[in-house]
Amino acid sequence: MHIALFVLGALVAVFLIFLLTAVITDYRPAGREVLQDRSGISSDTTEVLPDSLSILCWNIGYGGLGDDMDFFYDGGTQVRTSRERTLANIDGIITEIRRHNPDIILLQEVDECSRRTYRINEVEMLREAFPDYHIFLGYNYKSFFVPIPLKAPMGKVASGVVLMSRTAPEEVVRWQYPSRFPWPVSMFNLKRCLLTASFRKADGGSIIIGNTHNTAYDTGNMRTAETGFIGEMTKKLRSGGIPFIIGGDWNQYPPAYTPSPDEDSNPHFSTVRLDEDLLGGTGRIIYDRQTKTLRHLNTVFGPESVLTVTDYFYVSPDIRVDTMQAIDLRFRYSDHQPAVLRIKL
Repeated sequence: MHIALFVLGALVAVFLIFLLTAVITDYRPAGREVLQDRSGISSDTTEVLPDSLSILCWNIGYGGLGDDMDFFYDGGTQVRTSRERTLANIDGIITEIRRHNPDIILLQEVDECSRRTYRINEVEMLREAFPDYHIFLGYNYKSFFVPIPLKAPMGKVASGVVLMSRTAPEEVVRWQYPSRFPWPVSMFNLKRCLLTASFRKADGGSIIIGNTHNTAYDTGNMRTAETGFIGEMTKKLRSGGIPFIIGGDWNQYPPAYTPSPDEDSNPHFSTVRLDEDLLGGTGRIIYDRQTKTLRHLNTVFGPESVLTVTDYFYVSPDIRVDTMQAIDLRFRYSDHQPAVLRIKL
C-alpha cells in the first residue's frame, strides 16, 4: 500500500512539474511584433522593389512530410521520418527553390532545432543556401514539449513562417491572429500568425507582401477569425491606396473550387471553403486550377492519395497577374506543392 501511494505521489509530482514548466515557458506572442533580419546583410540605403516580381509560396512540411510519410494526426500511424530523409527533403526543397530563382520566397512550416526534425536548424540552412536574401522568421509553433502521441511524443517544437527577399523590406511585422486553442491545449499547439513585409516601390509608394498559414484542425471557427483579420487589414490597405499580395497555406480551398467527396470525407482532417465575404471584396484569389497543392496524410503518397487545393494568393486589384503556377513534384519533398506567382506592379 505504501509503495503504491509513493508511486502515485511521484506521478502526480511529475505531472505538476511538467504542467508548471509548460505554464512558465508558454509562448505568449505580442499582437504586433517587428521582426529582425536574420541574414546579416547590411542595408543602409532604401531599396526599391522591382516592377516585375516572382513570388514562390510553399508549405515545406518542415522537411519531414515527404512522399514516404503518413501522419498520426491525419489518420496515419507515423510521427516522423528518418534524419537522412529529412535532410534529403530539405536539400530537394532548396534545389527546387533555386530552380525558380524567385524574387520573394514565402515558406510555411520551417523548423528551428525541433525534435521532430532531429534538431536541424532549417532557418540556418536556408540562410546559408540563399546568402543574397534577407530572411525573417515568425514563430507560430513554440512549445518546450508536445506530449502527443503518448507512445512517441513530438517533444520540443519551434517552427514558423519564413519570408525571404532579395530586396530589403522597410519593415517586417508578425501579427498574431485572434484565433486560439483553449487552455491548456494552447500551451502545446500552434499560435498562428500573419507575416507582412512593407517594400518601397519605384514611384515612392509602398506595397505589402504577406505570408499566412491558417489553422488546419479547426473546432472553434478559428479559420473564420483569421480570414476576417486579413479582410480588416486589407480594407485599411486599400483605403490607403497600398497594394498587397498575401500568399500561403490557407487550409481552406478557394471559393471557386469544387472539392470531390473524398476531400470532405476524412474525419481527421478536412478543408473547408474560404468565406470570401470575410475578405470584404478587397482583392481577388489567384490559384492554379490545374494542379493540386495538398495531399491528405492518412496514407503515404500513392494512387489512392486524396489531393486538394489550399495554397494560393490573395491579390489587390491594382496588381497585374501574369502567371500563377503550382509546380507538380508528386509531393516528393513535402505534403504540399510549391506555387509561383509572377506579377507586375
